[in-house]
Amino acid sequence: MARKSKYGPDKLYLIVAKLRATAKQSSTDKKKYNFRDPTALRALRIHRHLRALENDILDNAPKNNITLALEDSGQIVLCIRNEEVHCHRVAYLSREEFRLIRKNRKVANVLRKCDAWQDVA
Repeated sequence: MARKSKYGPDKLYLIVAKLRATAKQSSTDKKKYNFRDPTALRALRIHRHLRALENDILDNAPKNNITLALEDSGQIVLCIRNEEVHCHRVAYLSREEFRLIRKNRKVANVLRKCDAWQDVA
């Protein structure tokens, strides 16, 4: 039987934002969150996903291998090309996830240089 969440679905990105704000602190601070709750677990997964995307964006920034697109469904498609390994990393982000990832100033500056920035932002 699935555990029922004590947080509402609208609280998901509030939890992600709080995790991202405390990401620079030690892991003992994260122990105060109830990660047995499905919403908190999903927030932790989203936080880790966004952190990994930030690292990939900053690693590929000088090569200008990042593209943005807006789908009809409203999702933002972020594509990062890696020429060394000949692969693409494609991430489908909600508007809220894209807003959270842009809070990092370095990432926002890199994304502003993308061709489709005006369509997405």
